[in-house]
Amino acid sequence: MMENKRCLIVGAGLSGLVTAKELLDVGIEDVTILEQEEDLGGVWRKYCWSTATLTSSKWITEFGSYPMPDDYPDFPTPEQMMEYLRSFANKFGLEERVRCGITLRAIERKADGKYDVVTNDSTYRDYDFVVLCTGLHGEPNMPALPGLDLFRGKVLHGSKYKTPEAFQGKRVLCTGLGESGIGINSEISSVAARTVVSATSYTPFPRIYPFTCNPIDQMMYWPIGQYMGCYQEILTFGMSWYTRLPKIFKPAYARFHRSLRWSPKEWLPEAMLPYRWHGKHWTKPGLRFGKISGNLTRPEAPTDDILFLVHSKKIVPKGRVVRFDETSAYFEDGSREEVDALVVNTGYKPTLLSIKLPNDWKYRHLDLYKGCFHPEMPNLAFVGLVRPTIGSIPAMAEMQARFVAQVFANKVKLPEPQKLEKLIKKEATQHTRECPTMQERLPHVYFFDRWMEEMAELIGCRPRIGKHLSSWKQLQAYLLGAPIPLRFRLRGPGAIANGYDRYAARVAKIYGNRFGAELRNLIFFDFFYPNVLALLLAAILFWVVKLSAGTSLGIAILFWVLYMKVDLFRYVVWFPVLLRIQAILDSTSITAGLRSNLPPYEIPNYKEPKILQTEATVVD
Repeated sequence: MMENKRCLIVGAGLSGLVTAKELLDVGIEDVTILEQEEDLGGVWRKYCWSTATLTSSKWITEFGSYPMPDDYPDFPTPEQMMEYLRSFANKFGLEERVRCGITLRAIERKADGKYDVVTNDSTYRDYDFVVLCTGLHGEPNMPALPGLDLFRGKVLHGSKYKTPEAFQGKRVLCTGLGESGIGINSEISSVAARTVVSATSYTPFPRIYPFTCNPIDQMMYWPIGQYMGCYQEILTFGMSWYTRLPKIFKPAYARFHRSLRWSPKEWLPEAMLPYRWHGKHWTKPGLRFGKISGNLTRPEAPTDDILFLVHSKKIVPKGRVVRFDETSAYFEDGSREEVDALVVNTGYKPTLLSIKLPNDWKYRHLDLYKGCFHPEMPNLAFVGLVRPTIGSIPAMAEMQARFVAQVFANKVKLPEPQKLEKLIKKEATQHTRECPTMQERLPHVYFFDRWMEEMAELIGCRPRIGKHLSSWKQLQAYLLGAPIPLRFRLRGPGAIANGYDRYAARVAKIYGNRFGAELRNLIFFDFFYPNVLALLLAAILFWVVKLSAGTSLGIAILFWVLYMKVDLFRYVVWFPVLLRIQAILDSTSITAGLRSNLPPYEIPNYKEPKILQTEATVVD
C-alpha cells in the first residue's frame, strides 16, 4: 500500500514542491520536505533581484495542473513567481510538510533497501524513497581569476546583486552574458560611468518576435515540424540558412534577404555563434522602443538588449580576462581597463557536488536515466537537475516529478539495472554528439521539445492525434501547439478535466493575430509544398514525358529526398516560399504597420570594424 510508504524530499524550491504534490497524487501520503533556507521558494526567493523578469513566458513556466493567474504579465517577476509557488503550496497542503533550516550532509542506503538521510541537526531514518531537488543553482560559481586577491575594488557575484545604485558613477567590469548577466549588465550600464563586459560567448534570443506581442517560446516548437524539411528556415524566417550556405552564396543571399539586418551573423564573430542554430537570433526589444519593454507588459522594465547597448556605446565589450592587479583588469587582446568594481555573472553549481551519496558515487548528470534515476540506487531519484536550450526548468521539473511519482507507485516500470545502464550510456553518447560544446560545461541541457515529448511517452501522457480530430481548433493545437506543461495534461496520469479545451484555446489565441495567422499559413504551406511538388513531378513525368510509372515515382521520391536533406537544393526549390517570407517581413500591413507605432530608431551600423571582439576574433 502506497499510503504506508515514506518519502523524504530535499529542497523546497519549485522542484521539491511539485514533486511532493505528484507523490501525494499517487497515494504516497507520508511526505516530508527538508529545506536549508528559512523559507520555501529556492532560487526565486534567494537569488533574484526586484526588477528582474522571467525569460520564459508564464504559459511555459507554470505547472500544468495549476495555471498562473490571468492578471500576471506574459513574463512574470520573481515576486510573482514566489507568490505563485506559495499559492501552489497552500493549494495542495505542502507548507506544513516543509521543515526549514536543515542542511543535507549525506544519504546512506541500508541493507533492507531503505534510506537514512544525515543532516546538520539529526538523521532522518528508514525512508522508502528519497528525492533530491536541490537544483542546478545551489551555490554561486566563483571562477579562479589570477590576481583577484590583489584587486582593491568591490567584488560581487551576480547572486548577491539587488539594485544598480551601488555602482552609480563607477567604472564596472561585468563578466558573463547568461540570462542573469544580461539583465544585471543592462541595469548597471544605466548608472555606471563606464561598463565593460567580459564574455567569450553570447547567444541572443528574444522573449517575443520583433514588433509583435507574441511570446516566441509559444511559437517556435511545432510537432508538425518534425515532418518538414524547412523547420528551422521557417522558424528563423529564412535566416538560419545564412549560417549554413557556402561562403560564395552568402553575399547574394544577404542582398536579397533585406531582413538579415536583424541577423547576428552580420555583426557577431563566428566564435560567438551557438554550435547548433536553434532559432537563436534577434535581440530582446527594450526601452529603445519607448515605453515598450523587453516583454511588452512591463513598461518600467529596463532595457535588456545587450547588443543595442554595445552599439550605442553604453557597454564596452571585451574578451576573456587574464589577470587583475590592484586597480585594473587585463584582457586576452592585450588591453587594460581601470575598474572600481567587478560583478561576476558566471552562474552556479549544483549543491549535490558536496553531498555524500550512496556507493561513494559523485554526482554526474550523464550517469542518470532522464536525469532522474541511477541504476545502482533504486528508490532514490533526482528532480530539477535539467534545463532546456530554450524553454523552462519548471516545465521539465514537473515532468520529472510526474515520472518519479509513477515509478515509485509502480505504475511505470524502469528497465532492469543492466538494460537501464545501457540506455543511460546510449543517451549520454547521443547527448555528447548533439551538444559537444555543452557536454563538459552544461551536461544537463536538452532540446526542450523532444525531451518533453519523450518524458510524456514514458509517463503515458503524450498527446495522440486521434483525440484532436473533433475540430480544426483541436487539430491546430495538436500540430502547432508548444510543449507547454498543459499539453501533457490532456490524457493519461494527471489529466485535467478541461485540458483539451484550455490547450486548444491557448494555441488558437497565440496564432489568432495577424502575425500568428501568417506564420501558421506559412508552416502549413511549407509542409505541403515538397509533397505537392513531388506528386506534380511524378504526374508530369508519367503523363507528359511518358516515362513509366516506376521511373516517374522513383524520380519524384529522389526529388523529395533531396529537398528534405540537401540545403542548397532545398534553397533553390524553396525560393517561392522565401519570397513569401520577404513579403511578410516587409508587408505594409504587418511589420510596417507595427513599426509606425514606435518612436524613430536608427539601426546601428553593425559592420563597423572591431565593434565586437572575443577570443581575438574581430568583426571585419
